[in-house]
Amino acid sequence: MKSKRLLSLALALSMCLGLAACGGGSDPTPAPAESKAAEPAPVESKPSEPAVALSPVEEAIQKAQGMTLAELEEAAKAELEANPNLTFNADSLTSGVKKALAKFEEKYPWLAGRTAYNSKKGSEYQPKLTAAQKADSYIADFVMIQDASFLKNAMLDTGFLLSYVPQGADFNIAPGDQNPLVGVTFNKVFMYDNTKVGADQLKNVWQMTGVDGASLKGLSNVSYQNPLGEDINMNFLIMLTSPESCDRLTKAYKSYFGKDYNPADDEVTYQNIGYKFVAEFIKNVGYWHSSDTSEVKAINTYADDGRIIFAGLCKLKDYEYYKDEYKDTPQYYTNTISAAGWNNDVEGFDGFVYNMWTLIPKTAQLPYTACLFINYLMSDEGFHAGWGGILGYYSGNQNIPTVEGDPALSVWKEQCVVEDVEYIDSAYASTVKFINMQLAGK
Repeated sequence: MKSKRLLSLALALSMCLGLAACGGGSDPTPAPAESKAAEPAPVESKPSEPAVALSPVEEAIQKAQGMTLAELEEAAKAELEANPNLTFNADSLTSGVKKALAKFEEKYPWLAGRTAYNSKKGSEYQPKLTAAQKADSYIADFVMIQDASFLKNAMLDTGFLLSYVPQGADFNIAPGDQNPLVGVTFNKVFMYDNTKVGADQLKNVWQMTGVDGASLKGLSNVSYQNPLGEDINMNFLIMLTSPESCDRLTKAYKSYFGKDYNPADDEVTYQNIGYKFVAEFIKNVGYWHSSDTSEVKAINTYADDGRIIFAGLCKLKDYEYYKDEYKDTPQYYTNTISAAGWNNDVEGFDGFVYNMWTLIPKTAQLPYTACLFINYLMSDEGFHAGWGGILGYYSGNQNIPTVEGDPALSVWKEQCVVEDVEYIDSAYASTVKFINMQLAGK
């Protein structure tokens, strides 16, 4: 036992000496001054950057975010009472806002006669928004706009348009839809008169280049609104060049032509397969319409060509027989349902999903009222006041279901090309130049 103890002590002493040699031991005796490393010069402390002061509207939105609905209602009411000469101005490209604003007044009697809806067309309104931003001047208390190519660079990056996001169990807004706040989402699909075209005719997007595939025939009866006059159609073409769309197009190409896409086979060098599709699609468009609404209204009158119309699904609301008065009559089912054909399973994509954003200008005069109105629009009551019961309108509040018979927005997003603000902004200049060249060749 004694020998074991001696052996243990010897081992312990050996380990200590080894650690000391390797610098692993701790020595309470300080090293001589000359062996110390030179100490770094003291770093001068810099004063902290002053916090950027919030504008009155930004401060109001920040406070509104923490309010209950009752508190927000009181703040909006007090704001109006304190400014008896002001009117709450709501600018929008969609008449749904006008309908919702009327119901908003009914809900809050103290708002009666104090609101105004201003219908704005995107291409005409954008210069006015830009001018207001540059001058830091008033334009409205609330705006609902679309066009991702304009939104980010001209508005969001400048901090001129701000988001208020409703809170609570009644609201389920995806994080990616909160800043900027998505108010309403739309979709454009390839629509046709079911009795003349039918879903079986359009099965693969490459048919719309006019070239025959392995088992399907090319189509030359597509009607498309000129992207130079329709921002959403331009954004759709831009998005077709994105990595996700290129992946969709590559898979659809192999299915359609029975072989992998090989850029070396093209007579023209394209940046990617998306550019190839855009060029061939534009070249093959059979009809250029000036209005989605007019085209959908006439959808069952094209007896000869049975054209395929790229248009907003929501435009079906303007079709003559898509009215409550025809709901239970043969005309509704014979004329409307047959006129509302589209294939929900086109190889490549079924259409395009895009947003309309619900925002508050930095120069708003009634910010609490704007927050309250957004709260109302994003509620089930407010959404149905503006867009309820209509195909092709989807709330940014995921708690609100779609119309019966209309696939959920999540399904549309899986099947369609989805607008990406960041991609459109980054690719806009080069892609639009390319698209313009193709249109000029038309």
